[in-house]
Parts: sequence; C-alpha cells; structure tokens
Amino acid sequence: MNVQTAAPATIDLATIKRRQQAAWGSGDYAIIGTTLQIVGERLCEAVDLRSSQRVLDVAAGNGNATLAAARRFADVVSTDYVGTLLERGRERAKAERLPVTFQEADAENLPFPDASFDVVLSTFGVMFTPNQSRAASELIRVAVRAERSVWPIGRPRVSSDGCSRPSANTYRRRRA
Repeated sequence: MNVQTAAPATIDLATIKRRQQAAWGSGDYAIIGTTLQIVGERLCEAVDLRSSQRVLDVAAGNGNATLAAARRFADVVSTDYVGTLLERGRERAKAERLPVTFQEADAENLPFPDASFDVVLSTFGVMFTPNQSRAASELIRVAVRAERSVWPIGRPRVSSDGCSRPSANTYRRRRA
C-alpha cells in the first residue's frame, strides 16, 4: 500500500503581518478605540501605576492605555506598527497636553534594550500579532521585571513547551 502524506503547510507570518497592517491602516479604527477608553484606565489601576515610572504601551492603537498612563505622570512611550493609529494617539495627547513619545514599532521585534521599562502594557493589540509567543517574549524582555508586563484580555500565555495560548484571566499579571 502506497500512503502519501502532505507536507505541513508553512505559515508566512510576514505576509499576515503586512495584510493586518494594511487592514488596520485602512479604516478609522481610532473611533472604535475611543469607545474602549475605560480599559486603559482600568489597566493602569490594576498595575498600580506610579508617577515617574517608565512605561511602554505596545500595539497601542490610538493610545487609550498610553493616555491613562500619562495622566498618572508616567514617562510613556507609545508604539504601534500602524502609523495612522499612532497619529490619532498623538492628536489626543496633544489635546490633553500630555507628554508622550510616539514611535512606530512591531510588537514582535521591539527596538528597545532589555529591561528598559518599569511597566509594559498592551490592551488589545498584542492579541492580534501573528506570532504571539514572540510578542509575549518581547514584552517580557523589555520589562525590568517580567511580572510588570501586563495584558488585560486575550494576552498570550507562553507555556513551558513554547506555545502561546490565550488566557481568559482578565487583568492578571504575567509571571515569568
């Protein structure tokens, strides 16, 4: 008997990422994002954010968590790989006269040194990354302490076998 098996398909994560980036940049998703503003506020409360802490908001979109952190006098860097969403966050920060640094960056390849932020946040954006294990590793890498990397909903959980799994635990801190 001659049995043939198909080779497993490889997933082109770069293509997925390019398509996602185009989709997120094509509509006015910032309007939808403003309806979720309370999530950024609650996330900053959950991590007991303090003034002068260096905060990174990853896949920040229009900046709900970014602005919530800046209102608490944190030193905030807001990142997303969709420039149009960052521009909306920049407009909102300017309107509130909040000092925030905005930088285009990919959640799976953050352009910051290890342990460079006291707190690393992401509300919803990281759950859309094609390679969630890589994104989770990056958020932990740039945090001074791994337990200060926080995803509120749909955060990837990296298990001992290296796979990422979604978590239903809202507002739980990621433990190393």
